[in-house]
Amino acid sequence: MQTILMTVGTSLLTNPDKDLQPQRPWVGQKNIGDPERALAWMKKTELELISAETNTYYRLDPTPQDALILLYSETPEGLECAQILKLFFEEALGQQQVSLVPLPGVNYELEGSSLERMAELLQQLAESAKGIVTFAATGGFKAQAMIMAVVGSQLGIPVCYIHEQYKSLVYLPYLQPQVQPRIPRAALPDSGRDRSQVIQLRSDSSHHRPRSWVKVEKLLRDLPWVDLVRYDSNAYAAPKNGVKAANRKTEDGRHVLWIHLHESQDTHLAVRVETTGYTPDHLEQAAAELRERLGRLL
Repeated sequence: MQTILMTVGTSLLTNPDKDLQPQRPWVGQKNIGDPERALAWMKKTELELISAETNTYYRLDPTPQDALILLYSETPEGLECAQILKLFFEEALGQQQVSLVPLPGVNYELEGSSLERMAELLQQLAESAKGIVTFAATGGFKAQAMIMAVVGSQLGIPVCYIHEQYKSLVYLPYLQPQVQPRIPRAALPDSGRDRSQVIQLRSDSSHHRPRSWVKVEKLLRDLPWVDLVRYDSNAYAAPKNGVKAANRKTEDGRHVLWIHLHESQDTHLAVRVETTGYTPDHLEQAAAELRERLGRLL
């Protein structure tokens, strides 16, 4: 399993929805109000458009058994957004382990001691978390993302956020080279396939490929647990410039990952990545490694 520690901001409340129809019913109001009305709108809106937190959730592709810890500021708006997001993750998306944790004393009148307490809390939560731990810093304000970056670098925990321009999951660099990252190489069997035969795409489709494909192709060829890479239109179901577990396996039962690379309306590519893994742990490890490597690469 994995544990995602996610900062919560107020984008669920404050996003203006200029180009979105229907707009959230509380646009321009000081609070969201009726949770049932909020859930009804959220259930018929794409995850990418609801809030910073749901967009990040969509790209991390957790299973229902994964733990999701929502870290919210001690403000009325922060608490309301966190409570409604918790309801949505549980009722609409089937997440079984969602918890709310306040950030003591952290509000929009920042004090140094408040940020220090946030750092201490992050360390405590990370040390007690189960499985693969990820810090998701898209929601909340910039000071919180800064603290997550520092603590994540100290502990070797990956810190991700949604890049506003590229609309993709980006991973912050580890600032201390001596720290061992907590996401090591996925413990899958090595593929016996000649690495020059791993990528099997039609040569006449190169003009549709994003410029990032050159780097991604090398990444996939160098990962020893990647057995075969082919074009697959189903992989467009993955987030743009992201990774998603496929909804079916290979004929012999191996797990498959989808990658969707997007540069423009006319320049994009969707591929299936056949792994050497058979178990749920294999899938979790492969997806975590590939997602982080892709996020750092792009």
